[in-house]
Amino acid sequence: MLLPRAFLTSHDLEAVVDVHTTAPRSVNSLLPHALLPPLELHVATRSECGPVRSNNEDRFLVVRFDRSTHALATNIDEPQLRFLPTQSAWALAVADGMGGHAAGEVASTLALSLALRFSQQGSRWFVSIGEPEAKVITARLEAIVQSVDQAILDHAAGSPPQSGMGTTLTVLTAVGDCGFVCHVGDSRAYLFRQGHLVRITRDHTVAQDLVDAGLLAPEKMAAHHGSQVLTQAMGRGDLVIEMHTFGIQDGDRLLLTTDGLTDPLQDSEIEQILAAGDCRAACDRLVERSLAAGSRDNATAVVADVELP
Repeated sequence: MLLPRAFLTSHDLEAVVDVHTTAPRSVNSLLPHALLPPLELHVATRSECGPVRSNNEDRFLVVRFDRSTHALATNIDEPQLRFLPTQSAWALAVADGMGGHAAGEVASTLALSLALRFSQQGSRWFVSIGEPEAKVITARLEAIVQSVDQAILDHAAGSPPQSGMGTTLTVLTAVGDCGFVCHVGDSRAYLFRQGHLVRITRDHTVAQDLVDAGLLAPEKMAAHHGSQVLTQAMGRGDLVIEMHTFGIQDGDRLLLTTDGLTDPLQDSEIEQILAAGDCRAACDRLVERSLAAGSRDNATAVVADVELP
């Protein structure tokens, strides 16, 4: 049984990430304003079954969306036209499935494949992102996740062997210098900036609730039996989606990961690993270190380095 609740954020998170708020730039629509800068991500991914599980129920997805505009004919002077360069938006996602009879694999695959399908229906682009545009993007992402949740629920209802299946879902969408995170479950999104690691998302688990209430020490959370009891999951109904918006800077490093990687590792160790090497080396080291530390679940990491002019 799910226990819907509002999410909380840490003091460190509030320093760089706004929760249910807007992107960090304002726009006066009556005046010319700066276009979104071209964003490039250098991405590395890895997913391992681990020494305990017989199959991998983790799924990950990295998608790049591009658009460009070309004037084929006009009699307007070129300085009076303002064409965007090729614009790219990115989506990084991880999902950790749960349920018997391989249902976890089905749920996590559905979560990412349906999210991609729904995101391509009626997609919108912006030349700049201020408060109104950020609200539109956030509302659209939340609607997509709600639709995916209902689709997984419907699929399970029509397939008795997969009844009760569910999955976590953590999605980070980036366009220009703006980032948006949708989160359900205990997979995680991190921001590593200038040597400091910030956990963007909050675990939706009983153990995290106990930590928030001051009844459990944070360092004991991973070993507590409540860490395996989700208070939110896709495919269960009554969904409460955690949403974040934040500014992206050149040199940032982004991490999405499942709990099979984070359970045996403290955030301090994740910070140390992300501080060294390129994204490929960091990604491999995270997964290998989690397995060496005794991970009992599938371990998945998506590491992305941000390049902004």
